Amino acid sequence: MVNPFAISWLWRGFKGRSVTFALLFATCVLGWPLSTEVNHLLARIGVHWLYAMVLPGLFFMWLSKREDRLIPDEGRRTWCARGLIAGSILVAILIAWMKN
Repeated sequence: MVNPFAISWLWRGFKGRSVTFALLFATCVLGWPLSTEVNHLLARIGVHWLYAMVLPGLFFMWLSKREDRLIPDEGRRTWCARGLIAGSILVAILIAWMKN
């Protein structure tokens, strides 16, 4: 099943230079959706299902707004975000090629 947010994450990561959303896109492309894992973790520790669905989104939005403090250089953030996106696409293509 395709994550409907993946295109939005791609756009925010590539154009918006967001490392957080580039990481979310990369994990989704590689078959390990990080947001789903956080949701499952919250559900396992007993958080109500509604909060388990909402809290990961709020956490990643909060994290993306503080990227400028974590990685202050905008050029480095751009390089990291685009590198994550391109690298994940290349790895996904390589995995698909190796499976055949």
